[in-house]
Amino acid sequence: MSFTSVSEVNLDSRILEILIKRGIKEFNPVQTEAINKGLLNGSRLLVTSPTGSGKTLIAELGMLTHLLSAGGKAIYVTPLRALTAEKYRELKDWESLGFRVGITSGDYDSDDAWLKNYDIIITTYEKLDSLWRRNPSWIKDVNYFVLDEFHYINDGTRGPVVETVAMRASGKKLLALSATISNFERISKWLNANAVITNWRPVPLKEGVIYPERKKFVVLYNDGTKIELAGQDPILSYVNYMIEAGGQVLVFRNSRKNAETTARKIASFLPIRKELQEISEKISEVDDAGSKEKDDLTSIVKSGVAYHHAGLSRSLREIIESEFIKRKIKVIVATPTLAAGVNLPARGVIIGDMYRFNGKILGFQEEISVMEYKQMSGRAGRPGFDKEGESIIVVRDKKDVEKKMKKYILSPPEPIESRLGNEVAFYSFILGTLSSEGKMTYDSLSDFAHGSLLDSKLIESYLRQGVTWLEENGFIQGDEDDLSLTKFGKRVADIYINPFSAKVFKDYLPGRDISCNVAYLHLMAYTPDGPRIGVGRKERDELLDYVPCPLFIEEPEDEDEEYNYLSALKIAMITNDWIEEIDDDVILEKYNIGSGDLRTIVDTMDWLSYSAYNVASILEEVEHHNVLRKLNMRIKDGVKEELLEIIKIPGIGRKRGRLLFTNNIRKPEDVVMNPEKVKNLLGTNLGEKIVKEAARLISGIT
Repeated sequence: MSFTSVSEVNLDSRILEILIKRGIKEFNPVQTEAINKGLLNGSRLLVTSPTGSGKTLIAELGMLTHLLSAGGKAIYVTPLRALTAEKYRELKDWESLGFRVGITSGDYDSDDAWLKNYDIIITTYEKLDSLWRRNPSWIKDVNYFVLDEFHYINDGTRGPVVETVAMRASGKKLLALSATISNFERISKWLNANAVITNWRPVPLKEGVIYPERKKFVVLYNDGTKIELAGQDPILSYVNYMIEAGGQVLVFRNSRKNAETTARKIASFLPIRKELQEISEKISEVDDAGSKEKDDLTSIVKSGVAYHHAGLSRSLREIIESEFIKRKIKVIVATPTLAAGVNLPARGVIIGDMYRFNGKILGFQEEISVMEYKQMSGRAGRPGFDKEGESIIVVRDKKDVEKKMKKYILSPPEPIESRLGNEVAFYSFILGTLSSEGKMTYDSLSDFAHGSLLDSKLIESYLRQGVTWLEENGFIQGDEDDLSLTKFGKRVADIYINPFSAKVFKDYLPGRDISCNVAYLHLMAYTPDGPRIGVGRKERDELLDYVPCPLFIEEPEDEDEEYNYLSALKIAMITNDWIEEIDDDVILEKYNIGSGDLRTIVDTMDWLSYSAYNVASILEEVEHHNVLRKLNMRIKDGVKEELLEIIKIPGIGRKRGRLLFTNNIRKPEDVVMNPEKVKNLLGTNLGEKIVKEAARLISGIT
């Protein structure tokens, strides 16, 4: 493993200048090997190295060298919106060289024509897949792809899209980045890429287990060394040990409840620090979170502790992440989703559970994968702060020490496999491919499909079944020498919903009478694209009792389908309360969800209601279309129908809209005609802004 001075590498002087400004004097072993394997000459590479080993700089060098020498556009793809935003901030540096850096995610029914003016584009796998389906003219100029967090190809949900993107980038310059891929020989061959594989870390990692022994806890490391810790709880004992040593700790628990309970317990044993009052006040002022969440966090953060999970609002998560990076918060107790999110290293990582709960089978637990363990343990060690990082597994019984060490610490992660091997994924893949290509023969479609990681026999089986199913259900037309999408199929591909979701709308809307909002919301949530949520045993009968009208779908007898049916009903009830302007705190308490959950549900149902009214339009179901379109307009801001006019003004949401409406300001014209009244209601600065926005809106309409 060698380091290379930046001055020894044949870099464009403009790139070199930026690196020097950043204080980068040498390339580490991972970056050096990537350069030696052809990074600066445009070679296709698969780079697999631990978290924090400088893979983003490798991507920057590859993209910038290519753009300066060959022109075109480069796309940096991530699996998560949070990572997309993080990479956008990092890549903005390169605008000083004259390159324009753009970011896009969400809004799948758009070709983002404005991106023709950008050179480096950061996006998500789903957004890029949706863009290919619409085939905008500018996308032909993209000739360099960075596929970040490439191990997501193993993810059951996102994997098929990651695989599809990799297939469509065939023949272009490509850089795939991952923390760990055990079967890299197969994957690099599939990608037609040189493999850069190294275990080098900027901060060495010690891994171990903690287990009880004689009223103490023993930490056994993989190098054979041991330490003993006093205390009655292994997590508390290790956290105290790490904080006393001046470190920060990430604690991973397998559920939100466990994360919150553990965070409160840790906070109760740590002193309140006056200097953390400012963070507490920041949390209390957040306006996109529930009161209970804010009260809970403002209390424990004064001791330098917070919890972090998807149920929290984005603003709360951002504050927690920011203050942890500043080293003011010493302990975050999180669910495993944090391990796959933004870059938050800590000196110590303690993994409290090696099991996860199965959402569908009550009480059933299954062991986490080695890949998941590697993602969590990889967060240990802060470059520039720590000489080494520690990752510790909590073992409840000494008898399991050897088993846990062997399975998780001493073993490689599971091999990456294709996730296209199911009907929902593969049929959507066919639809997307035909949307991108226009017309294809069956043989050419088969040739493209055989470029996937899926077994060839499975490909033939799914392809034959898929083409037949898509034809029978009106998505594709023609014969084996001339396959293309129907008008219906093309619209479904463009709005980026799964064909099985579109089929639900097609099966249940035509010929049916108009029903209540809950029935439509339930139909949307019941599709494969619908959000999922846990339903307790006590909730089941309550949900069914409160249904205000006949639903489009009858209650199924199958146990799994019944679970999805009830989950969809709960989502429908939550969304209906939202559009009836029920207070956020009431919704969160009533359905036992977090503000982050509510935002996710609203965003997904916004997209599905948009998709549903577009499908209804294609099917010429005018009455259903009108109901669904109005629902879509209401879901975005969570308002009753009477507020739809006033919330057209940018900056007016459900609360401000209701305040104005109650005071007889009910449409943009009323705002313009009553500027002083608006300023009195909303405050001078905001009021002036809203009046100007209303004037622009009216001008645009006329």
